[in-house]
Amino acid sequence: MDTYVVKRLEQAKLLTDPFKLKLLERFGGKPVTTKQVADRMGEKAPRLYRHVDALVDEGLLELVEEKPKRGTIERYYRTVASRFEVDPGLFSTSSGVGDDAVNMLRGILRDTESDLVTLFDKYRDAEPDPDALPIVMRLAIRGTPDEIRGLRQKLDEWMEDCKSLSSERDDSPDMLSYSGLLAFYPRPDDE
Repeated sequence: MDTYVVKRLEQAKLLTDPFKLKLLERFGGKPVTTKQVADRMGEKAPRLYRHVDALVDEGLLELVEEKPKRGTIERYYRTVASRFEVDPGLFSTSSGVGDDAVNMLRGILRDTESDLVTLFDKYRDAEPDPDALPIVMRLAIRGTPDEIRGLRQKLDEWMEDCKSLSSERDDSPDMLSYSGLLAFYPRPDDE
């Protein structure tokens, strides 16, 4: 499970409720019943049912399995993701020129962040292959116009190499899949 981006105000409201946040924490990981969560929290299960229903109705908690048990049905739930974040555009009031580009950029950055967080979580408990570790770098450089032009030309050539690898390729077992994000731009504070 990775990151779930909250895009509806109703979902965001649920995440502001401390009790519902505790429930989401308890339902994270392996599927459990409302009764099991209630026991762990020292609560009565009936107190949790309406909260659980609200989380299910808004798509933050999912029913995974139903098992018959002594004339009743046990329902096992878990969160839809291990991490929740609110879409920054949810509270945006602007609707001016460039909003589509800004929303596209936010989506790209959010997807990249989600991929990297998932990857780091995967490596938290295992020793990764050093060649498989992501290269992540943020930098600020200064150079002459000719030096900047030269760097940009090298980046353009590298991106063309990447595009040639991303075209239709066979699915042989020795193929590796990688993603990347590159942004090379003049610093806004230098303009």
